[in-house]
Amino acid sequence: MHPEWEKVRKVELHLAWMVQGPMGYGLLFKVNPYSLYPSKESALEALRKLLEKPLDQDPKVGQNRAPTGLLPEERARLLTGVEAQGQGFVPVGRYALLAELYEVEEAPLFRARFREENAPLRSLEGLFCRLVHTPLGEEEHQVLGEGLLECKEEGLRIGKVSLCLLPETLVEGVAFEEAWWSDQEGHWYVYRLEVADGPT
Repeated sequence: MHPEWEKVRKVELHLAWMVQGPMGYGLLFKVNPYSLYPSKESALEALRKLLEKPLDQDPKVGQNRAPTGLLPEERARLLTGVEAQGQGFVPVGRYALLAELYEVEEAPLFRARFREENAPLRSLEGLFCRLVHTPLGEEEHQVLGEGLLECKEEGLRIGKVSLCLLPETLVEGVAFEEAWWSDQEGHWYVYRLEVADGPT
């Protein structure tokens, strides 16, 4: 298997404001939506930096404002819990800040030319996939085909649909999951379907 196709261990940092309700604490909003790090140490460093700033929601995903701030001793207590047990929880009035570290396995995002043996599209060969196209200048996408993916020298075939690809086409994606590229006709996207998701 090509190195780019192998899953790697990463650490996910989950930092969220919780709010107390009749059934206990529930999620109010997640502070950091993009939170994978190569090691526990780098995740802890990211947490320390996050705790130095206002703990509002990342503007890329929403406009929620932090309900309250943390005192220095509360920050220290949260960090101590995460360092020792992988989890910290600090109540602040009817709210609480929760920080957790999880070890996860994830295939990396990478890019390669279509002609290369390690290209993301080639990892999907033999799997049940869907081909989607978004023409240039348009927002609506079209599902063009579903079926087993075959990679050939001149392009690919999914179900009854054949598509030509230049050998130099730069394809981006995640091995065994999805691949995408663009050309003069628009944007193309291939992703794996579970067999149960396919046509009946």
